[in-house]
Amino acid sequence: MSRVRAQGWRRLAVFSGWLALGVAAARAVAPNLASVVPAGGQRGTEVAVTLKGDRLADAQDVLFYSPGITVEKLVSATTAEAKTVFKIAPDCRLGEHAFRLRTTSGLSALRIFFVGPFPSVDEREPNNTPAKAQAVALNSTVQGTNGNEDVDCFVVEARQGQRLVVEVEGARLGRTMFDPIIMVAGADGRELARSDDSPLLGHDGFVSLLAPADGRYFIQLRDVAYAGNGHFYRLHVSDHPRPALALPLGGKAGETVEARFVGDPAGEWKESITFPAEKAEKSPVVTLRDGGGVSPNWVRVTDLPDAGAIEAGTTPANAPVLNLPAPLAFDGVLANRGMTAFFRFKAKKDQNLNIEVFARRLGSPLDPVLTVLGSKGAVLGNNDDAAGHPDSALRVRIPEDGDYTVKVADQLGRGGPLFAYRVEISPVGPALTLSIPDTARYDNETRKSLAVPRGNRFAILLNANRDAFSGDFRVEFDGLPAGITMHADAVPGSLSAGPVVFEADATAPIAGRLLRPSAKAVDAAKAAGLATRFRHKVEWVRIQNDTVYVQSEVDQIAAAVVEEVPFTVRIVEPKVPLVQGGEMALKIVAEKKEGFDEAITLKMLWNPPGVSAQPDVTLPKGASEMVYKLNAGPKAETRAWKIAVVAGATVKGGTAYVSTQLAPLEIAAPYLLGKIALTKVERGKTAKLTCVLEQKRAFEGTAIARLVGLPDGVTAREIAITKDSNEAVFEVVTTDRSPTGNFKNVSCNVVVTETGEPVSHTLAPGSVLRIDAPKTKAVAAAGAAAPTSPATAVAKSND
Repeated sequence: MSRVRAQGWRRLAVFSGWLALGVAAARAVAPNLASVVPAGGQRGTEVAVTLKGDRLADAQDVLFYSPGITVEKLVSATTAEAKTVFKIAPDCRLGEHAFRLRTTSGLSALRIFFVGPFPSVDEREPNNTPAKAQAVALNSTVQGTNGNEDVDCFVVEARQGQRLVVEVEGARLGRTMFDPIIMVAGADGRELARSDDSPLLGHDGFVSLLAPADGRYFIQLRDVAYAGNGHFYRLHVSDHPRPALALPLGGKAGETVEARFVGDPAGEWKESITFPAEKAEKSPVVTLRDGGGVSPNWVRVTDLPDAGAIEAGTTPANAPVLNLPAPLAFDGVLANRGMTAFFRFKAKKDQNLNIEVFARRLGSPLDPVLTVLGSKGAVLGNNDDAAGHPDSALRVRIPEDGDYTVKVADQLGRGGPLFAYRVEISPVGPALTLSIPDTARYDNETRKSLAVPRGNRFAILLNANRDAFSGDFRVEFDGLPAGITMHADAVPGSLSAGPVVFEADATAPIAGRLLRPSAKAVDAAKAAGLATRFRHKVEWVRIQNDTVYVQSEVDQIAAAVVEEVPFTVRIVEPKVPLVQGGEMALKIVAEKKEGFDEAITLKMLWNPPGVSAQPDVTLPKGASEMVYKLNAGPKAETRAWKIAVVAGATVKGGTAYVSTQLAPLEIAAPYLLGKIALTKVERGKTAKLTCVLEQKRAFEGTAIARLVGLPDGVTAREIAITKDSNEAVFEVVTTDRSPTGNFKNVSCNVVVTETGEPVSHTLAPGSVLRIDAPKTKAVAAAGAAAPTSPATAVAKSND
């Protein structure tokens, strides 16, 4: 799990925290988990935790996304709250842990709980002046709330030369748009240090200093704009180390290195660390020195060989050649203001390389600018901020064998001992990043977990962000709870999304778990090299200009069998195709249990390429069938697809979501095309309107043709045509009340019957019928005397 924080912002929140996301989650028949009290706990202890919200009476379990925390017991549960005991292992990772509450009826929205090294104490008011400062002991965590125009003050004793480290978890809690600022002052009130944002902690900060004398030290915590609004926080006060960085910023999986911890007021030191056996975008590292760190530093874990420590050049001419050819990784520091680092590496012709700098994402203050130079000095590319983060990345195809140069600089020319960076030069390989799209703006949670009711179905649309892979693939959900079956077709190379339907047996045990979706290439030759991962992001707070202020990310999906709901829906599978340029009335049937008769909202899970549909339709109370209209464009791809319809209805005060089966839908070429020339008629008279037919495929029997889009007061009888017809001629009848003007939405609808079902065509859409006002006798006489000229007709065609 990783976190991303915006670095620039304005003071207006678009949405903020768990309350906003709780409203979204409340649209599911699932626990609405609004708050977690307390927000964190000490590792190696058992913590009484109260989960508050709605629909919590049937709480069963808590699913944690990372190891180290378990539910020791569920003490009690009511509709509004569930009392639990979290057991935190002594070696539990410090920092954020994501989880969901599972009930018999559903899965909650994602929530987070923080683990720290110290025992917790509650903030006590009044404490908003130094004179009323709350006394706290070193190596403790204060859990409190900051209100409007509130300044929370604390006082702690420290000895001369002793570390005093103050770190806040405020914005990181993800509950409100809290931008905390910490200030530490001596007994005389003189300010010694302050911190607002920090490269390591984002919008949270930390103060780390050596006490200049024995005595009392005052700590103030407030919102940077005094705009407190029930801001929760956890304030760690300790004499433990707080390094700003762990160097190097990455390494090879499974290897052990001598790391440097820098940025602590007591000076830097070295410790041996072993990188995890599995690759990781961000892996936590916590120093063991002097009792251990307060929260993690971050490093990369890859499978790239490491070039080791090499002093950078200051120009392309004196750039050192790295001791390994690409692919490789290396680390460095822009130790002085204005410094620019140059390195050379060897590469082979036609290597397709991804060259990326990691700095800000790992806690470095460096805002890197990356430039790559060719073997003859030409610039092959440069980048400041890559998509989604302030670090830099380039993709380069090597034009010829030779030495290539990497240049790393700070965007503002800054430098210093903390301006560290890591450059990774890796081969571009086929990859898929899987995710589930949001169902609405600012809603990251609705239908993002797999809550499958017994004897029913649940559907998701799975997106795939493709990178250097254009082949067909199949999705896999290994480890689904017992009794759940997945249904999904292969996703063709032309698409980046596909529908997936999950079905639970009527007797499946009610249970849940976390799992990692994956994908495999259909072509066995491409399957071995395809890397896949799943990502789910929750944006806790957004601010003006739609900037993400704080968010969390997990790489697993929650899946559960839940109790049955009182309705099911199914598609009456069509026996005929939807033709290009045609429409289909898709029938949906609902089966409702006795005593349930709520309206059901129906929505297509997805539309195949070239197919459109109504946004949604509502099956009213008392009804059991509904028609959902589908339309195919004239260039819709002709092939067999699978579709599903999602249904939602009010159950137990929330919305229960189910889906139809994954049903076949064939898109086929039309039986015929048509053109309609501009047709003119005088109001009150009749005219012949001809649709010239182009027969494409033979059909049996007769088809019915009718005009669509005629204005009010204008009629035309439907007519029968056959496979041998080359035109359909309609008599258009107007009256003295018919409107005049050009009517540009006329078309010819032709319905061919195949295996007893209609195949509907729309021919010549957008054709024009012109209705003129009646001519006066004088105008008519003048027109009769004037010479005639050939008429010009403009044809509309749907081919």
